[in-house]
Amino acid sequence: MEYLRLGDLRLTTVDSLTGFEDTAGYNYAQQDIATGKPVLQAMGETLSEITLNISLRAALSHNIPETLRQIDQIRRSGAPQRFVFADGVYKGDYVITERGVTVTRTNAKGTIMEADFTVTLLEYADRVVINNRNAESRPATEKSNRKTTRK
Repeated sequence: MEYLRLGDLRLTTVDSLTGFEDTAGYNYAQQDIATGKPVLQAMGETLSEITLNISLRAALSHNIPETLRQIDQIRRSGAPQRFVFADGVYKGDYVITERGVTVTRTNAKGTIMEADFTVTLLEYADRVVINNRNAESRPATEKSNRKTTRK
């Protein structure tokens, strides 16, 4: 069963996701006033940041080098990836900002047998440009001052 998907990276329940941390917030600007306490002005939401902790073991048939290659390929591309968690819950588009690997065991030839990964994801939000013109509507009973000519 697929447990989570980030772009082409797929992890199953056997892949030992040992931690999932999601951080979100809201920004405020503090404005000092001459008398009294400063006031806060709401500025908007911060980007969500997700930290995944993954433990891979060769004994559980995990392909550790391939998983590391996939994570690095996604990180280097810089392209936003769809992040789908658990039973199809779409979390949004994210980019990998950091990845850490701790190799906990190798065999005599140096092949990685056990490794713990930390992958940090940052929400990717496209800039939305809103093009609104402030136009006042004229009451239906009032006529326009604009002159039109016909040829």
